[in-house]
Amino acid sequence: MKIRLAIVSVTAAAWLALPSAAAATGVLVNPQKPCYYSGQKVTFGGNGFSPNGSVKVTSDGAQIGILSTDVNGVFNGILTVGQPKGQKTKAYAATDLANPALTASLNLTVSALDVNVRPRSGRPGRRLRINARGFVGSRNLYAHVLRGHTRRNVRIGRLKGDCGLLKKRKRVFSNGARSGTYTVQFDGKRHYSRKTKPRVRFRVFVFRRLKSSSVSAAGTSWVRLP
Repeated sequence: MKIRLAIVSVTAAAWLALPSAAAATGVLVNPQKPCYYSGQKVTFGGNGFSPNGSVKVTSDGAQIGILSTDVNGVFNGILTVGQPKGQKTKAYAATDLANPALTASLNLTVSALDVNVRPRSGRPGRRLRINARGFVGSRNLYAHVLRGHTRRNVRIGRLKGDCGLLKKRKRVFSNGARSGTYTVQFDGKRHYSRKTKPRVRFRVFVFRRLKSSSVSAAGTSWVRLP
C-alpha cells in the first residue's frame, strides 16, 4: 500500500460529501465502491485540517505517506490500495501533523488480485481448477488465449460477490493445441485488450514429447507473469 503525492482534478460533485472547512474534519475516496482490487488507484482527499499544513496518511495504523493541505485545509492525492492475499476491510486515516486532534478515517474493503490455476502442467485439454478473486465490477471472468495474431476468448464463469470471486473447473486449451508459446490473460471483458484492468497474465508453453517412434504426448507449463 502506498500513497503518491499528486495534484489531481476531480469534479465538485465528488467532494460534496465532505464537510466544509469550518465543519468537522472528514475524508473521502473517489470512486466509491463496495470493494477495490489490490493495486487499484483512487483519489483520497479530505478537509477540515490546518491550512497550509501537512497530514499523515495511514493504512491500519501504519504510515504510508504525507500530503499537503491548501489555504482552506483541503488535501487530495492518489492512493494505491494493497492487499497481498484474501480480502480485508482496512482503515485509511488522515491525521493533521500540527494538530493531531484533527483526524478522520474511513474503511475500504480491498481484495488481492489473483488467479490460481491447477495443475500447471499436464496435457493441454485437461480441465483446470481455476480460483480467482479481485475482478471487481465485472460479471464474468474470461481467459484470452493469444499466440501471434491468433486470439481466442474463453468464458470461464460468473463472478460472485462485491470482490469478484470465482471457483470453476474449465478447459482453456484443446488436446489438439499446437506446440508453441501462448499468453493467457484473465480479465472481466468479453474481448481482449492489452489495456484492460484488472488483469492477470500467464505464459503457457505447449509442447509434445516423443514417446515412441510414432506416438507423442502433449504437455503444458503455466508461468505467472508479473
